[in-house]
Amino acid sequence: MSLSKNLKELHGADRQRFLDSFDLVFCDCDGVVWYPLRDFIPGSARALAHLQSLGKRLTFVTNNSISSPEDHIEKFARQGNLKIEEHQIVHPAQTICDHLKSVEFQGLIYCLATAPFKQLLQAAGFQLAQESGPVVIKSLRDLHEAIFDGEPVQAVVIDVDFNMSAAKLMRAHVQLQNPQCLFLAGASDVLIPFGQGEIIGPGAFINVVTESVGRQPVVLGKPGDALRQVLLQRHPDIPPQRVLFVGDSLASDIGFARASGYQTLLVLTGGTKATDVSRLPANHPQLPDYVADSLGDLVDSD
Repeated sequence: MSLSKNLKELHGADRQRFLDSFDLVFCDCDGVVWYPLRDFIPGSARALAHLQSLGKRLTFVTNNSISSPEDHIEKFARQGNLKIEEHQIVHPAQTICDHLKSVEFQGLIYCLATAPFKQLLQAAGFQLAQESGPVVIKSLRDLHEAIFDGEPVQAVVIDVDFNMSAAKLMRAHVQLQNPQCLFLAGASDVLIPFGQGEIIGPGAFINVVTESVGRQPVVLGKPGDALRQVLLQRHPDIPPQRVLFVGDSLASDIGFARASGYQTLLVLTGGTKATDVSRLPANHPQLPDYVADSLGDLVDSD
């Protein structure tokens, strides 16, 4: 039996107390608002519009670097009853750009990420190192060229990279042996949803590099401590206990939110099942305060 409260079981005064208990909503997108790379989940747009009508502030905290912040905004706009602006999207590429600007970074970056992620960095004025050596490694000479022939860089950034390779990780490892080289990460999920299940996420590759160089990255995507500081700085007037974090992942969303002091709502439209929650003991750091079948349960109580 789950120790979390089911949102559908909150009625009348109990439901109103829940809605009155938060001023700001941090909400994941994939698996919560829409199915990954697909349509809105039924009821989610109406629930978000209802929260806006109640005067709740909405901020969307996504690890999806396959889509740009502009793509997210356009997707919201197509719903008609939702007006979401750029400042309401917290995107790993953008938080990394903001961090680099805050430390006045001006060097070359070796970036292991998707094309939209890289384009956002370049649009912000940062220079990215090109891959060196042949695309397909067939010999030790090829491997040496891929690892050592590129220009030295002053930062290594790792996020989702569908073309990740051993040679790329080795090049990152070599560059990070320079203690002055920054080590930054965006999304750090060990597993990410794909199709009917999950596949290896960027966190697994980040861990390989971390172990090899003996250094921890500054993680500016969920569930990174540096992202927690970014969110605190964005909303300094709202105490953590007045924040509701809505997500579909126990590790990346609920665990991150609980460590931040937020209230937590897990929706079961992503990769987590009700049985996953029911197995968690009362003191588990990923146990959500509330569970809902979908985001639409914020509106529909029957």
